[in-house]
Amino acid sequence: MWSYVKPLACETVVSDFERDNDVEFPEDLKSCLVQNNGGRPSRNLFDIERRSKENVFKALLSFNKSDVETIYMAFPVPKEGQKLIPFASTPSGDLICMRDNAIVLYSHETGGVEKIADSFKELLSKLYSG
Repeated sequence: MWSYVKPLACETVVSDFERDNDVEFPEDLKSCLVQNNGGRPSRNLFDIERRSKENVFKALLSFNKSDVETIYMAFPVPKEGQKLIPFASTPSGDLICMRDNAIVLYSHETGGVEKIADSFKELLSKLYSG
């Protein structure tokens, strides 16, 4: 369940982003981005095995350029040697990104990257309520 979903300004905006930036979202993630643009999940906590418990999945980044927190402001992620594609944020300003098809957390303060899940589907299965 997602709340605060913002209708897309144009139905092709996610595909346009992929084409313009030479990226490809897996179908399940792309479908979620289109249906829940800028939305917040009701189950919004996830754990990272090696680091911490109860990390917060704040919201999907919006594909509407006029919104406050957009993918255009976060892309590209400045991580040399790695192609990170942000699609969500945390309350602290970190980014939840796709790297290849795995899901990682990018720390905006340290530049560190930690794996969350092997896929978007796995990330969704790891989300829980506090």
